[in-house]
Amino acid sequence: MNSSARNVRATDIAQIAGVSQATVSRVLSGSTQISEATRQKVMQVVQDVGYTPNAFAQAMRTRQSRTIGVAVSRVTNPVVPEILEALGTRLAVLGRRMVVWNTDSEGEAGVIEAVRHGTVDGLIFTAASHQAASIDAALDRNVPTVLFNRPLDGVPCDQVVSTNRDGAAAVAQYLVSGGRRRIAYLSGPLDRTTLAARAEGFCEGLAAVGHPLWRRGGEDTFFDHDRFREIAIGLMQGPEPCDAIACGNDVIAFAVLNGLTAIGVSVPDDVWVVGFDGVTMSGWDVFDLTTMRQPWDVMADGAVSALIDRIECRRTSPRTIQARTDLLVRGSTAHWPATHRDALAQTTNHKGRIP
Repeated sequence: MNSSARNVRATDIAQIAGVSQATVSRVLSGSTQISEATRQKVMQVVQDVGYTPNAFAQAMRTRQSRTIGVAVSRVTNPVVPEILEALGTRLAVLGRRMVVWNTDSEGEAGVIEAVRHGTVDGLIFTAASHQAASIDAALDRNVPTVLFNRPLDGVPCDQVVSTNRDGAAAVAQYLVSGGRRRIAYLSGPLDRTTLAARAEGFCEGLAAVGHPLWRRGGEDTFFDHDRFREIAIGLMQGPEPCDAIACGNDVIAFAVLNGLTAIGVSVPDDVWVVGFDGVTMSGWDVFDLTTMRQPWDVMADGAVSALIDRIECRRTSPRTIQARTDLLVRGSTAHWPATHRDALAQTTNHKGRIP
């Protein structure tokens, strides 16, 4: 940065942008009480002049570190980097730094230490059902906290989730509408609240159209690729192989597709396969996977906005935000079009839903 950029002050930004200094301060502090047009105008000026706020001065003035902690697990799951990218992009726009803990390999000690020493202004947990100790530590010290993607009942903090149950119900009805009759559902461990909600929703979706679930499995199976591959192969053996396999997430679906390819089963000619999450890889030609997509960018916007509101003491009561899932129809289900009925489950029970 050149010397002229270093000498630029917030008052200069205000004059160039044609707004008040208070407005500039609110934009740079991440306030959500500013219109998007005004925020963009101020941030464009900030970018044009190369202005960088003095982080130390801000911390002294606001008593904030401007750092947000994000706790994740299973970083090998392609969902995780997509979540982090969405959260990181939104936080960067607001001038906030992001520090990440992988609680699988590091445990929760790092998160708890950050809470005790006050080195973060707020925390976002992406695997709440396995991060209880650090969530309790944050809430005990009144650290602003948001649960992202994986909800927990009875926890007094903001939660941002997608329509897992309704989305899975819509998948079930979509498969039936496509003429599938021997439908299997592979879940993954049901101590993950997202997977539990999807498994329940899928069964409810089938029941709503009077169709029985042919097989289910994988509830006692951790995310082991080879195990789900074996289950998929087993579903296609015998005199009546299944004609559709719905999966609790895209990673399970990838293992299923791998197993089916290994034994020469054609997708979608012999069997349809559907995933859940909508990770970028699901759209690769080698997978071409029909999947229920979670809108990470919308969810990240809701999570960060809720957290900043809490940090800035603009709200005290916790809320739950639900973002609607959308079915991406691809080659693994023969591009069979989704009907209006298939989408019904996605349009209900959106308490606090982000438009």
